[in-house]
Amino acid sequence: MHAFRQSTEATRGQTVARILALLVLLAAALVGEPSHADPNDFQAMPGLWKIVTRKIDHGHAGAAQVQWHCVDEGPDPWVEFANLPPPGEVQCERGGQRRTSTALAWTLTCPGHASVAGRVDFDSPEHYTASLKQQGKDVVQVEGKRFAACTSPKD
Repeated sequence: MHAFRQSTEATRGQTVARILALLVLLAAALVGEPSHADPNDFQAMPGLWKIVTRKIDHGHAGAAQVQWHCVDEGPDPWVEFANLPPPGEVQCERGGQRRTSTALAWTLTCPGHASVAGRVDFDSPEHYTASLKQQGKDVVQVEGKRFAACTSPKD
């Protein structure tokens, strides 16, 4: 009888230990689980951005056009980072917008032309690359890099 009681207590102890181990693993999984990005929490930093745009013609990048742009605290990323008109086009309509905390994607419909796909990808809050593709080929490439804080509203 004594051996049976010791065996039952040992089994009960092992069961409790297994349950505790399972609870610890479950807690670690919940704490360690990566959170899903909130698309409303766009991860670009405000400040002075250098934006280098190159139009692509028949696979060849044109001359770099440099623009400095001050982005404030509460910008709409569609206006601040996805304002990329296709070469030679003025009247295009944006649609199919998708957004995550680090990327923007959209399509442009331009009368009389094939649709254009746009994309902006941030690899850090201070750097991004962007492109416009028409029929699967790049027509515009952009790189943006944050350099400093804006010093005045007129920057």
